[in-house]
Parts: sequence; structure tokens; C-alpha cells
Amino acid sequence: MSKSKIISIDEAVADISDGSKVALGGWIFNAQPMALVRALIRKGARNLDLIPAPGSIAPDMLIGAGCVRSTACVFISFEHFGLAPHFRRRAESGTLKVYDLDGPAIAGGLRAGICDLPYMPIPDLGTDLPKHAPEHYWPLPTEPGQRKLLAVAAIKPDVCLIHAQQADEHGNVQHLGPPFFDAMLAQASRRVIVSVDRIVSTDTIRRANHLTKLPSAMVDAVVEAPFGAHPTASPSIYRSDQGHLKEYVKKSANDDLFAEYLRRYVRDTPRHTDYLDAIGGSRLASLAVSETNLV
Repeated sequence: MSKSKIISIDEAVADISDGSKVALGGWIFNAQPMALVRALIRKGARNLDLIPAPGSIAPDMLIGAGCVRSTACVFISFEHFGLAPHFRRRAESGTLKVYDLDGPAIAGGLRAGICDLPYMPIPDLGTDLPKHAPEHYWPLPTEPGQRKLLAVAAIKPDVCLIHAQQADEHGNVQHLGPPFFDAMLAQASRRVIVSVDRIVSTDTIRRANHLTKLPSAMVDAVVEAPFGAHPTASPSIYRSDQGHLKEYVKKSANDDLFAEYLRRYVRDTPRHTDYLDAIGGSRLASLAVSETNLV
């Protein structure tokens, strides 16, 4: 059996160099790898090229903290709280390069990356995105009468950050809810780092092996971070913290307010336990999911 892959949060992000292509797993207000994102900000990461699954606070906070120079994404949104404040501000000012992709381009690009191919064909549905992101789309030759096709460039992140619910020390990662794009992001990435709410025994993993979406061979490092997706949800473990997400959007209104947010929840909380203390035990307890599919 392989040796333990459990490392600390700081060790997990230590080798992510400036200029890296960083993929982020999860989906909007679900399973954003927030403990790892906060560690990247404290590390002082710069010039990252983000490839987030449709996300919210994880990519937006990295952008607001000055860690990002470009993003290739379908969207970054705060849904009922409005547009992603830092993503919108930096995109509108031209200080963030945005490669606007649609779902087929992200999925096709990841499939190409997984297969070590330069591109993947997708149906040409008439999108005008090739005009805006010619680096990612180009037409493929077809015979008369055949369906029009586009090529989408391979997506091969240097590192992928994912949050899941549980794993064993060998890096067998289980999702107790939807895995979203996580498995594809992991397969396409050169290095995969996963934070989990808890470490469980290998026997527990084996008893419910259908929950293992990322087997050990796909995972380079595992970080134990209870509530590591907060303020987003970790499906089957805890709900999203709508109050904190609202506070984040409010504190993103200007630079001074956002600096205060980062000081309180990122820079002055060098350990993940410090962050949990800043949020408060009673608040975290109120987010816990009572109905569960845990095994």
C-alpha cells in the first residue's frame, strides 16, 4: 500500500509557483476549495491563470486578492447576491484577461487534456465565442453535408484544487454528493490536491467504494480541513453560509472594506483552526446537515 498522502494546508500550496495554471473544483456555492484558496492568498501567489468550474467565492477572492492574471471560465457568479464583484471589476477595467468559454469548450478541452490530445472536436452550435477566444476555438474542415465542427484547445492545468467530503490516508477521495467537474479536472491536471472534511479509514472507503470518485492514483496530496469549503456547502455535511456570502459581497464594495475582510478571515488566520474560530462554533454547528447519506 502507498505511503500516506496527508500533508498540511501550507505544504499543499507551497509548490504552486507564480504563473501556474490552477483549476478549481466545485460548483458555484458547493464544494469550493476555500481552505486551500485562503492558503494561496496568504502565500502571496501571483499571476495565476485560473480554470474554475462554474464557481463563486473561490475564484473571485483570488482575483480580488491580486493573485490572478487570467481566467478561462464559463461564468463566475454569486447568483441571488448578484455578479461576482472582483471578477466583474477586474474584467471591466481590463486588468484581468478573460477567456469566455461555454460548457462544451470546458468539457471538450478537459477531455482533450485527459487524452493528451491537442484539441477535441465539438459541434458548432453557432456560438460567436470563437471571435472572442480564438485561442480556444477554431473551425474544423468538414465534408459537404456534414455537421459543422469546432476544435476546442486542450486544457491541462498545472495543479487542481478540489474539496470533497472524505478520504483515506492513501488519497482515495469520496464525494458524498455530486462530483460536478471534479473528476475531469483531476484527470486533466498534472498535480491534484484535495481538501476533505475528514480522514476516514481505508475500511470505510472499501465498504462504500461507489462513493470513491478520485482513486489514489489520481491524487497527489490530501489535506484534512473540516469545514474546508466554508462559506460554500460541502454536500451531505454542511450547507452554504448565506450570511457570510452576503457579507463577502458587501465587503467587496471597495478596496478598504475588502482589505478588512481579508485581514479578518485570511491574513490574521494563519491556521485553518484560526479561521474556524473567527467564524464561530455555534455558527458552524447551525450549518450542519442533519439528514445524511454517510456510511
